[in-house]
Amino acid sequence: MIRAHVAMLLAYVDKLDPSRAPIEEADILDRLDAWAEVLDDVEAKAPHPDGRDWNAAHAVRKHIATSPYPIKASDVSRPWHAFKADLLRRHTGTFDPHEHPELDPDDPHGNAYVAAQRAELHAVATGQRPPTPVRAIAPPRPGPVDLTEDDVKAMRQQGDLIRHMKAASAQARADNARRKKLVARYPDLNEQIHALPGHRTWSGSVGSNARTAAIVAEAEQRAAGTTREDHAA
Repeated sequence: MIRAHVAMLLAYVDKLDPSRAPIEEADILDRLDAWAEVLDDVEAKAPHPDGRDWNAAHAVRKHIATSPYPIKASDVSRPWHAFKADLLRRHTGTFDPHEHPELDPDDPHGNAYVAAQRAELHAVATGQRPPTPVRAIAPPRPGPVDLTEDDVKAMRQQGDLIRHMKAASAQARADNARRKKLVARYPDLNEQIHALPGHRTWSGSVGSNARTAAIVAEAEQRAAGTTREDHAA
């Protein structure tokens, strides 16, 4: 939480428990400094796939309603970290390069790959994207070519595996660009898709996000309808 959010949370604390609110300005600022430091990595709000969404204000209210002790910043941070751990447990951690066509498979250091993995985990932990459960990745992703293990071995021996990966990456980038351009044609759909968690800078990827897929499907239906009308005219 940023300092302003922590200040608002403390105002809520004092509203629910005014008898313990500090009076002197120095005490007020000291408490704000301490809470801001502890809650620096705590989100004010975050969604949960089961609907048990996180809200720091709810943690405050629960503590004040159930505990005889004065509330501390750790009484908010502890349940947050438990919430975050639950989200990460639900995430398979399987990294899908199709969702990151910007990555270069020839990068000798793999720094961008590691950064993308960390960003994905952070997005899951903070509720910006839903965790990917096992059932969501169980069906194989359709591709231009269905490769068997023997195919992969043969391609590796012939030096073709890297070329295949590059071709798949190029195809993914092209598909993402097409979807992004298509959705941008419809302001309402473009606004909806950028309002989704983790989609502020949407790359055009659909991945396993059902809401993203639904918006893209709507754009494709509208485009198909426009094409039919043009032919009819």
